[in-house]
Amino acid sequence: MNMLTEGTQIEQVNNLVTVAVADRELTGLQMQEIVCELVQHMRYENAVYFVLDMSKVEFMASDCLGCLVTFLSDLEQMRGRIGLASCRPNVAFLFKVTRLDTAFPLFEDVEEACQELAHASV
Repeated sequence: MNMLTEGTQIEQVNNLVTVAVADRELTGLQMQEIVCELVQHMRYENAVYFVLDMSKVEFMASDCLGCLVTFLSDLEQMRGRIGLASCRPNVAFLFKVTRLDTAFPLFEDVEEACQELAHASV
C-alpha cells in the first residue's frame, strides 16, 4: 500500500487499484499526484481497473477533471476502466453537469464499483 499526501491511500489487488482520497478539498495539484501514482500502477504493475473512493471529498477543483480525462485517454489504450465511488453531492454534480459521468461512472460505494469493473472485464 502506498501513501500520498494527506493520508490518501492506494491499494492494488491483482489488476484493480483502489484509491481512498482523504482530502476534503481536492486541488488540481493533488489530483496530479494521484494520477501520477495511478499511471505508475498501470505501467509497472499491470493495473487496468481503478476505483476512486471520493467519500471524504466535499469539493473538487474543476482542474481535477482535466487530470482525470488525460489519465482516462491513457487508460483506454490499455482497455482499462475507472470509476468513482461514494461521491458527495457537490462532486457528483460536477461530473453530471460536465457530462463526464458517462466517462467516469459513479457508484454508490467502493464494493459496487469494484464488482462492476471486475464484472465488465469478464
